Amino acid sequence: MIFTNRFEFTKGITELLVQMSNEGEYPIADFLKRSPEEQNRLFKLGKSNADGINSHSQHEYGKALDILFLDLDDADKDGVTQELKIGPSKGWDYWHEQWAKKGGKAMTEWYRKNDQGHFEG
Repeated sequence: MIFTNRFEFTKGITELLVQMSNEGEYPIADFLKRSPEEQNRLFKLGKSNADGINSHSQHEYGKALDILFLDLDDADKDGVTQELKIGPSKGWDYWHEQWAKKGGKAMTEWYRKNDQGHFEG
């Protein structure tokens, strides 16, 4: 089941974020809703394959979320606490599999290479 509206997506993504926290991750929700102008800006930077004009991102409809993670353990011991880290401890594939089980869209190859933190309904 792919989520058909924002309410269903928000409920599902909230469940995923809670699961992440319960399993020891420190997720941060980023870029839930974008304007077409912001989408176009990201497209011009090469950070999206949707331009917000002729092609649209699910972010524009509030049905996609980018998730970042905090490194609270400061594994690199640089003295900077609560910095962003590259990815989740359990790996991107694990969390995308969990998302698909909740009804979210499976991660495509483009996202695997370019935007692993992207989860959409």
